[in-house]
Amino acid sequence: MARMNVKQESKKVVSDSAVAFPSPSVMSQNKPVSRDWSTQMQSIRFNMNTLWLITRNDLKSIVLPETAFGIFSALSGPLLTTNDQPSLITILARIPQVILWNWMNLLIFHIANQRLPASILEDSVNKPWRALPSRRLTPDSARRLLLGVIPVVFLSTLHLGGVEETVLMKVLTWIYNDLSGADENYIVRNLINCAGFMCYSSGATIVAAGYGSHALNPRAHIGLCIVGAIIFSTLQMQDMADVEGDKARGRRTSPLVHGDGVARWSIALPVALWSVVCPWFWNLGMWGWAASLVAGGVLGGEGVGTAWCRGGQGDVEGLVWVDDDVVSAAAVQRL
Repeated sequence: MARMNVKQESKKVVSDSAVAFPSPSVMSQNKPVSRDWSTQMQSIRFNMNTLWLITRNDLKSIVLPETAFGIFSALSGPLLTTNDQPSLITILARIPQVILWNWMNLLIFHIANQRLPASILEDSVNKPWRALPSRRLTPDSARRLLLGVIPVVFLSTLHLGGVEETVLMKVLTWIYNDLSGADENYIVRNLINCAGFMCYSSGATIVAAGYGSHALNPRAHIGLCIVGAIIFSTLQMQDMADVEGDKARGRRTSPLVHGDGVARWSIALPVALWSVVCPWFWNLGMWGWAASLVAGGVLGGEGVGTAWCRGGQGDVEGLVWVDDDVVSAAAVQRL
């Protein structure tokens, strides 16, 4: 009887197992139909394009020049870092890491900025192709995206470097966006932005030089102050093309407060000044001076010339990269 009971129990277990774990054919019949590969790829492309649209406007004004600044500063070796013998191959191999660090921090700022009602109103006038005014994202989905991106970026910087710069930029982002630090006074806005650019330049250099192996030296910190001064004195360049949107949201920028002509001269004169200060600070030779002066002359002259030709109206297509003098100086310093 005991053996019969054991056999009966064994059969019962097998029977229960059959119920608990149906055959693959049964599972395939009960399994929900998944999206096909084409649909999944379309979803991935859509999401990637959304991220591209969020950061697109500042790729050429932040990611690319700050990446160049970080790489060239790392290549300068003892001029700006604690690395006495920088390796060209090693530093160039870090370009993807520097680009990623800059882009991730830019992504946080833009999500935090573009999700706000005033920013959506401004972008609907100036940049209707962005993710929120084009209804690719809702403000609530942007908020959830931001909640996910922030910890990912912070954990990434623990490996890449630039942790302090990333944390400080999050504070600046909060002041700029949630406390409307950029709306009421353009001087305060310039101060916030100059601190942000200093963080980008510092972090990019740390990543390019090799986090944990090398750091910035005292001369680099003076150079970062020059970067901040350049941004503070010429940031109104970015406001020239956004006049209508800034007016719609009630932001008091230099062109709206002082007029187009005054704002353009306030760009041209500092650009001329920094075109001299930068090569002097970096102690460049003839070609370095020539590169800086030519770049400054083109930028400043085009800005003032545009004001004369257009009577103070229109966008500024020819004015690009406020910190171009710094990047060109860092590039030439190794010649």
